[in-house]
Amino acid sequence: MSLKKNYFIPRGLTIVILYITAVPYFLIGGIREDAEELIFSTYGEDIRVDFKKWNPPQEIKIYSEKKSRSRFMFDHIYVWQISESDSLIGVAILDNVLGKSLPITYLTCFNMDGQLINAHIVKYREDYGYEVGNRRWLNQFLGLDVSSDYKVGKNIDGISGATISVNSVTRGINRSAIIIENLLLEIDAGSF
Repeated sequence: MSLKKNYFIPRGLTIVILYITAVPYFLIGGIREDAEELIFSTYGEDIRVDFKKWNPPQEIKIYSEKKSRSRFMFDHIYVWQISESDSLIGVAILDNVLGKSLPITYLTCFNMDGQLINAHIVKYREDYGYEVGNRRWLNQFLGLDVSSDYKVGKNIDGISGATISVNSVTRGINRSAIIIENLLLEIDAGSF
């Protein structure tokens, strides 16, 4: 009889450990640069961007999750304040929603009235449903704000074969609009 102990980690636990340690790295690597490229293409080349990794206060987090029916994947989001000639002209948010099993990283760009002026899928990791990154589909969100109706099948077109991704991205953009409403109040008050 051998006295050696055999340490075995169940496969499911191995996947969870890998997800916790590796996914945050892949969500950041190169994505910030891609997002900033998209921000410059949206607002113009003569802008200044101020980046901040922001942890929404608990009450804002809970409120936006309930109202949008979409939970945050992480405790933080990435926020850029966009200025031109020393005037704030917009705010952009980089966030993630859960697709079928992997994160979908998206960027939302807002003007100072809280209206969405551009949306991009920065990183899509699933095998199916990538059509949510289509410019024509994303353009239907332009001009929407926190008071808009984000109902798939009513105001937002669905995509056959991409139901989970459509619902996730729609709820995520809605959540970003809710966050922007609160961020703009904090920026006006000078507390952001």
